[in-house]
Amino acid sequence: MTDTESKQSYTIKPIYRKSAMEKQDWENTLSTGKAVQVQVCNLYRWGEFTIELSGAEKEEILKKDEVELDDYDEYELIEMWDGGCDFYIDTLNEGIYTTEEKEEIENLLYKWQGEVPEYEDEDDDGYSYEKMEQNGWFESDCHYVLGKCELKLNEDND
Repeated sequence: MTDTESKQSYTIKPIYRKSAMEKQDWENTLSTGKAVQVQVCNLYRWGEFTIELSGAEKEEILKKDEVELDDYDEYELIEMWDGGCDFYIDTLNEGIYTTEEKEEIENLLYKWQGEVPEYEDEDDDGYSYEKMEQNGWFESDCHYVLGKCELKLNEDND
């Protein structure tokens, strides 16, 4: 029996509230030509996924205080809800940017560049993915991190 054949499908979710996090990596290029990457982190009250695990992976995951789903080959988001419990944006390697570049990064994150869509408020200086996309950012990756988890074997296993 191969390792793939021995995997079973589980529903995985954190045991505690406010311990399901989505981390989105966004990239852009500054007017100086320097690349910039930010990570947008949103903490959710609850989250649930399906995951394919071998017996050893199951035992390992149950011992962890924090589970990065990217560490596993096959997982799928079922749902996450009540986001915004904690929300923040980190500029990666922030120390390499000049004061002017940091100001440009802030503007690209929070100020509409160019024409503001009619359904948006021109003075809105909060985060929105629509604003990021219009301002030249592109999402390069998305990661999910869960606090201590519980697993339930799915009935669709053979």
